[in-house]
Amino acid sequence: MRRPVALVLLGALVLGACGSDAETPDSAAPAYRVEPSCPHTAHHLQGLTVAQLNRIVASADLPAWKAADIGSSAQLRDGRMVWVFGDTVRADSFSPRLVANSMLISDGACVAQLRTDADGPVIPDVRDGVVHWPMSVVAMPPAQQYSNLGIDEVLVVMAARTRRGGDNLDFQFLGTSAAVFTLDDGGAPQLMEVMEVTPDDEALDQVNWGAAATVFGPWFYVFGTRATGEDFGRELYVGRARVSDPADRSRWEFWDGTDWQADQTLAAPVLPAQGGVSQTLSVDHLDGKWVAVSKRDGDLGDFVYVWTAPEPFGPWTPRKGIAAPAGFDTGELQYAPLAHPEVPLSNGKLLVSISRNTTDPQQLFADPEVGLPEFAEVARP
Repeated sequence: MRRPVALVLLGALVLGACGSDAETPDSAAPAYRVEPSCPHTAHHLQGLTVAQLNRIVASADLPAWKAADIGSSAQLRDGRMVWVFGDTVRADSFSPRLVANSMLISDGACVAQLRTDADGPVIPDVRDGVVHWPMSVVAMPPAQQYSNLGIDEVLVVMAARTRRGGDNLDFQFLGTSAAVFTLDDGGAPQLMEVMEVTPDDEALDQVNWGAAATVFGPWFYVFGTRATGEDFGRELYVGRARVSDPADRSRWEFWDGTDWQADQTLAAPVLPAQGGVSQTLSVDHLDGKWVAVSKRDGDLGDFVYVWTAPEPFGPWTPRKGIAAPAGFDTGELQYAPLAHPEVPLSNGKLLVSISRNTTDPQQLFADPEVGLPEFAEVARP
């Protein structure tokens, strides 16, 4: 039986009082900083090509970020872009070479990294052997009492609490956490707190809430994926809260197959596992429709698919996009495609990123370029 979502997340979204299961960073810890300093552009990034974007990533001189996967994105109110990554390889002058997460800030074509004096992951590990792997990120306005203190924006990073195994393909999802960052216009994101959203659970068939998240209109939508054990793809679920008052737990709603209602245990899949999505995906409201981007049949699939729907609960219509071979037979992995509609392409198509990796960890450390995410494009739905 699936455990209910612990909605302490709601307090985090509005920077409310910390509960007993919230981990607040030490106030004496060094502030996060962005390096190098990017000159702020007064205009949004103009349309680029996929080739140009891939060159920007490949040429970025970032010692604490040589390669990483996932790369969920959000646009800040000042026009900058935030990119949140999972496992991140750093230059050989760093120890350890691999951390569980990182964050980049881009302003126009300039790309910088978020760092602290400790130079660890931007979301600290839970404990030995258990880390935070980011799944999605959303930029939200702060509650009024915090905007009066000079806080202009809140970043909520939904992260999978993950137990590492003996190699990079051996891991177990335990639950979801939310890392809350605050920032002012032009400033560096500062970690406010890390909240436990769902408790640790060994069940392999639990809903991975936060696999995608987005804000549209008055609603903050959180999507979850669930492995059934019968198919390689995953079921997709959706819940929502009002952006104006997400701390009101009584107003959280989950789609039960017919209507929105408050009992999370009655949530029903809006996509089945057969022909379903990967563990992590992107869902956005784009050009009047809902758009999901993922591998079909999970990350063992060989193609990026785009699903469209009139509502966040469907009905979802799949369309085959571009090839992205899973690569388990070659050792060159391609997985977790995500859309980035905030970044315009000159040809009007939809920008997607595809995570890359290798089954040989030593190759990744020797040549981090094999683990750089690759930008690609699909027809705009």
